[in-house]
Amino acid sequence: MICRARMFKAKSLAKLAPLTRAYASLAPVATTANGIKIAALDTESPLASLSLVINAGSRFETADTAGSAHYLKAFGFRNTQTRTGFRTVREAELNGATLTAEATRENITYTIRCFKDAVPYFVDVLADIATATKFTEHEFREINKLVEFESLRARSDPVTRVIEGVHQAAFRSGLGNSLFALPSAVATGDAVRQYAQNALSGRIAIVGTGVSAQALSELVGQSQFSVLSSQPLPTPQAKFTGGTQQIYEAASPLSYYALAFAAEPQAASVLAHLLGAQKRMKWSTGASPLAKLAATEGFNVEAFSYAYSDAGLVGVLVSAPTGQIKDAVEKVAKSIQSHVAKPGNEAAERAVAAAKVDIAGELATLRGTQTMLTQAALGQKNVVTLESVDQAAEKLSEAASKTFQSKPVAASVGLSQTTPYVDTLGF
Repeated sequence: MICRARMFKAKSLAKLAPLTRAYASLAPVATTANGIKIAALDTESPLASLSLVINAGSRFETADTAGSAHYLKAFGFRNTQTRTGFRTVREAELNGATLTAEATRENITYTIRCFKDAVPYFVDVLADIATATKFTEHEFREINKLVEFESLRARSDPVTRVIEGVHQAAFRSGLGNSLFALPSAVATGDAVRQYAQNALSGRIAIVGTGVSAQALSELVGQSQFSVLSSQPLPTPQAKFTGGTQQIYEAASPLSYYALAFAAEPQAASVLAHLLGAQKRMKWSTGASPLAKLAATEGFNVEAFSYAYSDAGLVGVLVSAPTGQIKDAVEKVAKSIQSHVAKPGNEAAERAVAAAKVDIAGELATLRGTQTMLTQAALGQKNVVTLESVDQAAEKLSEAASKTFQSKPVAASVGLSQTTPYVDTLGF
């Protein structure tokens, strides 16, 4: 049985190898006459998607522009010089299209999903957003309420709050900037307009699925996108600062504690699987020491990873009754030092296989394809693919030792009297 299982595993992993080359070659990048990057993948589906990607997420904010990325996201699909927000929404509904806006630490993305025959029309809609959004004050007042609600909801969620905190502890500014605007951080719609103009002058890409790069390039060249210029702008290098901690006081029966380490972006996903906190089967506690520890001691632990263009973050989020959080975190830290920093062959194989399955599954989705195309269009070299997982697997033991024996950062939501300090955990 053991031999047959190993043969099955080897054959299964081998079958994944051809997918690596297929996914890695899906994103030919075209460049318009005015320098806008375009990446697209045609498919047999009757549906298409279009995304305007502005490489101006919260990491690019300064003290003077803090919160602007959140507001710029909320200004998507509003009034422009040529069409009202009502008209845009109404015509999208008549076409059966969906409109979404998203802000991450690196990008602001406006996406439209529609039938293929509606692509020319919606290219013009995105061009209007990029070149003719009005940023009127009456809309700003309406948007301000939405932004305040989203920020309040985020601050009320302990998991969101602790993940925000661990980014701030790790990177301070840049990638440490919050995704959510503070109340009254941005005073006027004109301030958002200025932030948008600075971003649109050098950090935009158009990404599409269900349409070829050539066809999309022609449509973009014939639209108002042609009035923009796109020259690469420098991105401040992210710098990880180990040994720091953010503590948010909260009187709650449960406490939350995030412990995070610096990692190479392409290795972050595999290292998160090496932690082994993910459950691959319903009702199962998992085979890793960390998963067994949590099940035995009666607390919850989840692994997380974030891969950015020039930095990576990997770690665990521990949640436990407030009186138990200190003991839980200390035991998790010891388990990481004893088992994860020096992984055995079986643990490494399990982590690589799980990472490959998850990445292959993600690349098979629309969101995964859009992410890959966005990374290709923006020229990011740290694209996570099946091939990058194979490369990380070759040096996994070395990467695990380097990552999990380094100084981590921490963030917690709970009572400071019961929260362990990161410099007492033995790293």
